[in-house]
Amino acid sequence: MKYDELLELLRYRRSIRVFKPDPIPDESIMKILDAAHYAMSGGNSQPWEFIVVKDAKIKEGIFNAYLANFELTYHLEQQRAPRYRHPAFNVPPEEKDKARQMVCGWKDAPVYIMVVEDGRKMFGSVLAARSDLNGESLSVFASSMGHVSMILHLAAAALGLGSQRVDVCTQESYRQILKYPEPSRLSFIVPVGYRAYQPGPPHRLPLKSLVHFDQYDTSKAIRDDNFLEYLDKIRALGRLGYEDETAARKKL
Repeated sequence: MKYDELLELLRYRRSIRVFKPDPIPDESIMKILDAAHYAMSGGNSQPWEFIVVKDAKIKEGIFNAYLANFELTYHLEQQRAPRYRHPAFNVPPEEKDKARQMVCGWKDAPVYIMVVEDGRKMFGSVLAARSDLNGESLSVFASSMGHVSMILHLAAAALGLGSQRVDVCTQESYRQILKYPEPSRLSFIVPVGYRAYQPGPPHRLPLKSLVHFDQYDTSKAIRDDNFLEYLDKIRALGRLGYEDETAARKKL
C-alpha cells in the first residue's frame, strides 16, 4: 500500500452512528477479525478475544445494557457548563431523547463485535510494563487494546463498511448475556454495517499545532489560562461531526 492510499483510508474511516439493516457476509466479518488479530501488543501478549453477535435477541440485550451507560453519561455531562459538554449530550432534560438518538443509532447495525480483554495475558510482556515506576505506570495493556480497536475500524473501512467504538462502563449485565468468564472483561463494542449516510470530512486540529522539532516548543503548551480555549476548539470540531450525522438522519 502506498502512503496516499493509507491516508485516503484514514480519512474515509469515520465513526458511523446510523447503519443500514442489510446483512454483512460472514467472510467480511472474518476479514476484519483477521486483520485485527495482527495488531501489535506488549510482548506479543495479544490480550484480546472477539465475540461476533448477530442474534437479534442477544443484540437487544446488549443494547439495553448499554442504555444504563447512556443514562449515567448523560447525567454526568449535565454537571458541566453547556459549552463544555460532549456534543451528543448537550441537550436539556426535556430533550434527552435527542441525545439518545445521536448516540444510540448503532442499535440497528447487523453485527456487533464484542472485544473482550484479559489482563492476565499481559504477563507475557516485560515486568517494567506492569510496574508503577515512581508513580509513572506504563499502560501497555490499554495501549494494546487501543491498537486492536484501530485495526478493527480500518479493516471495516477498507471493506467499505461503517463502524463505531462504543465504550462500556459496567460489566455484570454484559457478562450475564455473553457468558465470558472472570477475570475477562468486555473492553468495548464495535457495531459494523453498511453506512446509512456519508459523513462529512474528518475534523482535526491543524497538524502544525501538534508537531515539535528537536525539543518541545513551549509556545504551543496548553497552560491553565488557555486550556478552556482548547476545550472550546475540540468541542466545536466535535459538534461538526454530530451536525453531519443529524443532517444526514433527516434525509433518511
